[in-house]
Amino acid sequence: MHDYPTIRFLIPALLTSLTLRAASAEGADNLAQSFAKQIQPLLVKTCGKCHGTKPKDNDLDLTSFATAQMILAKPKVLVDVAERLRDGDMPPKKAPQPSEVERKLLLEWIGAALEVEAAARAGDPGPVTLRRLSNTEYDNAVRDLTGVDMRPTQVREFPVDSVGGEGFANVGEAMPVTPELVERYHQAARDVAARAVLLPKGFRFSPSPDRPTWTEETLKSLRSFHARHAGPNGEPPLATHLAATLRHRDKFISGGPAAVAAVAAEEKLNATYLAALWTGLSRKSAAPLPPVDPEKQRRLTAFQSAKQKIESQWASSNRVLAKSKVAEGGSVPFEQKVSVKRGELLLLTVLPNDNHGADSTLVEWTIRETAGEKRTWSVSDVVPNLRKGNPLPDKHEARWSFLETTPTPVFLTERRDSNAERAELKSWSLGSEPSVFVNSAAEPIKVWTTLPARSFFVHPGPKRPVAVAWTSPIAGELLVSGRVADAHPAGLDGVSFELSHIAAPDLGPALAELGSASTNLPDAGLASDPLDSVREKWRAATTDAAPVLAAIKSMQNQLFQDNYKKNAVIAVGNGFPAWEELRRVVARERVEGAAREPVFRLVALPVQPDTFVVWDRLRLEGGDGPTLVLAEHPELRAAVEAGGLKFGHHPQGRPVPKSALVTAAGAEVVIDLRKLPAPLLKSLTLPRFLRADVSLDEGGPEKAAVQAFLIAATGGGGNLAEPVAKATLGDPRVAQIVHPRVAAERARPAAEFRALFPPAVLFEPIVPRDAQGSLFMYHREDEPLRRLLLDKAGRAELDRLWSELQFISEQAFATPRMLEEIVQYYRKPNDGARIMFFYLQLFGDRVTKEEADLRAAQVVPEPGHLEALLAFAARSWRRSLTADESKAILASYRADRADGIQHDPAFRAALARVLSSPWFLYRVEQPAPGPRWQPVSGDELATRLSFLLWDSMPDDELRAKAARFHEPAVMEQQLRRMLKDGRMRGMAEEFGARWLGVRDFVANHGRNLKHFPEFTPAVRDALAEEPVRFFEDLLLNDRPVADVIAADATVLNDVLAKHYGIPGVTGPQWRRVEKVSAYGRGGLLGFGAVLAKTAAAARTSPVKRGAWVVQVLGERLPKTPPGVPPLPETPPAGLSVREITEQHRKDANCAGCHVRIDPYGMTLEGFDALGRLRPAKDLKPGDAKAITRDGTEIDGFVGLRDYLAGPRREDLLRALARKLTGYALGRAVQLSDRKLVDELTKTMVAGGRWSDTLLIIVRSEQFRCIRPAVVSTK
Repeated sequence: MHDYPTIRFLIPALLTSLTLRAASAEGADNLAQSFAKQIQPLLVKTCGKCHGTKPKDNDLDLTSFATAQMILAKPKVLVDVAERLRDGDMPPKKAPQPSEVERKLLLEWIGAALEVEAAARAGDPGPVTLRRLSNTEYDNAVRDLTGVDMRPTQVREFPVDSVGGEGFANVGEAMPVTPELVERYHQAARDVAARAVLLPKGFRFSPSPDRPTWTEETLKSLRSFHARHAGPNGEPPLATHLAATLRHRDKFISGGPAAVAAVAAEEKLNATYLAALWTGLSRKSAAPLPPVDPEKQRRLTAFQSAKQKIESQWASSNRVLAKSKVAEGGSVPFEQKVSVKRGELLLLTVLPNDNHGADSTLVEWTIRETAGEKRTWSVSDVVPNLRKGNPLPDKHEARWSFLETTPTPVFLTERRDSNAERAELKSWSLGSEPSVFVNSAAEPIKVWTTLPARSFFVHPGPKRPVAVAWTSPIAGELLVSGRVADAHPAGLDGVSFELSHIAAPDLGPALAELGSASTNLPDAGLASDPLDSVREKWRAATTDAAPVLAAIKSMQNQLFQDNYKKNAVIAVGNGFPAWEELRRVVARERVEGAAREPVFRLVALPVQPDTFVVWDRLRLEGGDGPTLVLAEHPELRAAVEAGGLKFGHHPQGRPVPKSALVTAAGAEVVIDLRKLPAPLLKSLTLPRFLRADVSLDEGGPEKAAVQAFLIAATGGGGNLAEPVAKATLGDPRVAQIVHPRVAAERARPAAEFRALFPPAVLFEPIVPRDAQGSLFMYHREDEPLRRLLLDKAGRAELDRLWSELQFISEQAFATPRMLEEIVQYYRKPNDGARIMFFYLQLFGDRVTKEEADLRAAQVVPEPGHLEALLAFAARSWRRSLTADESKAILASYRADRADGIQHDPAFRAALARVLSSPWFLYRVEQPAPGPRWQPVSGDELATRLSFLLWDSMPDDELRAKAARFHEPAVMEQQLRRMLKDGRMRGMAEEFGARWLGVRDFVANHGRNLKHFPEFTPAVRDALAEEPVRFFEDLLLNDRPVADVIAADATVLNDVLAKHYGIPGVTGPQWRRVEKVSAYGRGGLLGFGAVLAKTAAAARTSPVKRGAWVVQVLGERLPKTPPGVPPLPETPPAGLSVREITEQHRKDANCAGCHVRIDPYGMTLEGFDALGRLRPAKDLKPGDAKAITRDGTEIDGFVGLRDYLAGPRREDLLRALARKLTGYALGRAVQLSDRKLVDELTKTMVAGGRWSDTLLIIVRSEQFRCIRPAVVSTK
């Protein structure tokens, strides 16, 4: 067999330089003449024996081509003849061979003839069979249509796509459509439609078909919006923005609002909030309020001094004496000796152990003096006296205080003189928890658990410890003992406790002062103008915002009740906001009590005395009956007035409303309706709310103020003789009612502070803590956010998210059922929680309204949904709809509605039909109208471009620019934009990975897993991902095309780097790693997936690897001759894979191919069957060396890489150009593409980048044009 090193490189370029000269010299006529005289006889002589009228093993008759025109009509035959002559495959070795001159003559004529024919056909788009979407294209199109990566072809297990043309899955001839596939398309369309989420405006898609998941997604979006503007507890970004007002104060003064906006943009601050803070702080103070009276000033000074001492010394003075966890149902004793000074504190803190709501916890605690008088103090002394105060004086001058400690102490200020309808259960709390409570009865009481007789308990809240503090009246040594026990074994997960010594003598008196102010003085610690006091701090500050923040925090503690951390929303409804305003000042207040029995008390405790209180429209509301205004019901009016008070009467004769009672401040009024006739008593339909609108007598002094309480009796007997039970002067949650003439002015300072400095701007959890027991599942509280931090667009987005949450969740449809269930539960007789029934009545109207509103809201968007469906269809079909198509889509929907199908399922059915249409499933293009190819439409060209680069549908911008694609600048701008988009992964997968032959590596890696247990799924997936990531990097960064051959870089994650033995790569993220040649990586030869897939199952395979290199070079290999035995899977003892391959090559039937294949494969023997570098001990000398057919000596991976990047660079890039052309055009490369392939090759060889190469393709006639329906044969 002859070797022809010179002729070898004349084609695959098809003799571009030589044939051009021949074509221009001879012309078509000369070619025809020379064919008849020289070439046809030479073909018959050289090839006719095997390829004549009686072919032996094939159906090619070369003797039948009598004229040049006949053979040029089949250019593929000429190309095949030239390739086989070039490679020496034909004539067969044993057949007579043409002389060197004859071989050269044949090749030159073929080259010249093909060149002439190629010039005549140049630009022909070629035949392109109607193409359906490939599986990847379908999945990507659904992803880009819906925004969700659903991958329907994988879920529905579509058949694997076949490849055609140049080896890609986008060739129409290789895309059969079977009835089974059609059914899967319908199933997939229904699956996608099931994931459509209808919205008040339009629709979106979800990965899930389930409404609860859609709701969670909307909640996530809403919480994400919240997180962009507020902290984890809904707090505004006060510190950063306040600091900015200090840093840029001079700039803001001189530059005004523009300067504020500029700083916000520069420092990425919220411009709306920064402007609000600046305006509020820089504004001049309002007119001064009347001077504070000396007593209030004294209280204010004492309070602030005590608070400052505690905040500065509490943590540093805390010495932990003992601590332990208490298991569920467990009990832990403690005993410690400690020396104290007078005024120091002992603190027993019970922590919730990170529980949801913690447990009721029994506390036994005794303190004994070890010397002197040996006095004893015990928490049991508190049990009968709990209601007397907090702090609570004890015998021997000690004091007990009940606190929350997060992080400094806050007194429990809410006293309850009965719990669970038992007067023996009394408590102090903040909200429902944390709390301390006692069972003062002589016997155990069974409520939520059994409470021992005369016992003391605490109940921490979630993340809110509760503490009992004892202030020492002596100096000396104490023995402290007791135990902490879980009193609710069926509850949650136990608690923890700490026994501490607060070693600071002045903190005891300070705590007493703080407690006195917290429980007895409604405005203790509150400046006359809270905002102005902050302004003074701000004006005095330089750039340190800490003092200003401290002043703001101090005022917030006075003016807000933090329900957020406690319960936020009570179980049966939104009973109070997350942050409740304290110390409100009003002119008129609606007060209420829960009336279970017909005995009520009215009392207004005077903050300032000497006034009368007007109780207007005293009434019973809620429950099962109509509203009963006592003054308007003769018998009820008479029963009230029997006690001496008269409706509409003022003790001093001043006018009052006819429905009002007037009492003196401080006077307690008892209204007893028990003597009413039984039918009338029944008509009261208790339990209900007792309500009244309370104001002060306008004729009284302007300095007067009261706190009004309306208390309904909770039982008979002795309880009726008790003084007013729940009326606590100074309760900060109860508004001060002041004279109408001064109410607005007295309320203004605190209102201005609250407006500018809310501790939170929104209720961040949205879902109440006790969601399972809540009537309303989603709680919106974000007025401060809207006002302080959001511009118009932000407010609109927030409203949209809330609207979508209500619309998607359909919670308003579930609420009536929940309400009925709860109502029925609380109707049960003798239920301890019966009182909840009439609270529920508050929500009935709201529940009904919200249900009706949602039902109406679902109808309103229906036309908009249909408009959105038509827009979706246009995107799906990748073009504008015709009027008839729009009508047909709507007609299918309306037909379903006419059959009684509701909007939601009818809409989904129409959506599924859109996705089942051929206009979506196929890439439909209209043939050219004339006899010659013509440009495709703008929409069709946009589709071609997007499927070339993204393997997916065009986006909105591409479609919008489609009509201008005839402008080269527009096409180039769009291509460069698309090259920077992450969707270029589509081309990396479907072109890059398929060109390398590893697109299916995960499913068809061919590894023997028993032989290679280290070939884990993680390694397999990483190997498959590397070439895709590499091509993504090339495309997204527009690197030179030639980098595919010899880039000294690859893309790795930690798994693959470990597999390759490359150090310094940590973490799962993929990143480009340079300088990897030393590890056998870089370019297409270094991909582990290629090296593994071209190995045998349990060993390497030089033959497979060499054949792969030959194919990458664009050379064709003949079929394996019949009867050739395969190489053994396991080499015989003592032989290497190289040696058994060389033995195989000695077979005469095999040598012809193996001389081309094996040298390339041998040079890759430095890699094992998993693509790893093999240790030197596993290689014999020379195992990775070889001499190629053209005489080049190559040594290993580096040698082969340099060979491909050097002498064979143009060959490899030409082969790549052919592949890229075939991929872009969706067909096999044909003769008319020669000029395009030549231009691509030239650009690649010259160092052209991917953008340069792709621009050539998309500007070509082949890419931009389409053949007519009937192609001329001329």
